[in-house]
Amino acid sequence: MDLWQEKASEELTAFLGGFLKIEKVIFTGSILDPKSLDMFSDVDITVYLADDYAFQMKELIDGLLRKFDVFGYETYSHDDKDLLRICFATGWRFDLSIIHNGKNVIRQADYSFEDAIDVNVNKFWFIAVMVLVKLGRNDYLIASHLALELCQLTIVSQMLVRDQVKNTNIHRFGDMEDVPILHSLSLFDNTDDTEGAIIRILYMATERMDVLSEDIYPGYIRKSGCLKTLLGQ
Repeated sequence: MDLWQEKASEELTAFLGGFLKIEKVIFTGSILDPKSLDMFSDVDITVYLADDYAFQMKELIDGLLRKFDVFGYETYSHDDKDLLRICFATGWRFDLSIIHNGKNVIRQADYSFEDAIDVNVNKFWFIAVMVLVKLGRNDYLIASHLALELCQLTIVSQMLVRDQVKNTNIHRFGDMEDVPILHSLSLFDNTDDTEGAIIRILYMATERMDVLSEDIYPGYIRKSGCLKTLLGQ
């Protein structure tokens, strides 16, 4: 079986070396044990930044978006490190741990509507890929948990849009809004086996996110159709 991890790691580390000021890069996880690698394995990379480099996660993500066809990502911030979990449209997946001293990091003071939507939508598509990864490894418990999280994220997008329309995130009363993902779940076919049920929820949620995104992003290109081919499913 041809694996993607070595080639992908060379391309990403070449990009990082030219984009960031780095002290060293260390690979961890399954890539160090080729016998444990399969098509579902991500690549874990720890990047140690130079002390005099001012790091901004948004700047890194923007650079990655210009260089690669990014399918989705999610980020986590800590005092001395940041984590970027990212998937490209090729199916390449990386967990990047960015190690810094905490003093030279530029944090966004607040998020605009556009930033908040981007964070939510990209997290959605990253998790959608993870559902397929967990299905590929027969972990139906985690796959179920993630598939239902996708449903929640479609509702979060609706909430963000409402905040934008009403120019506030404080809502004492709602407007009896329609929540289409609930209708999809209420029509669920209980004859599916567990794997089939997860896949059905996955594609219900991805179809809904595509519909929402078409209303938000000019020229949006749907992603649900290419999700199935992303990991050779």
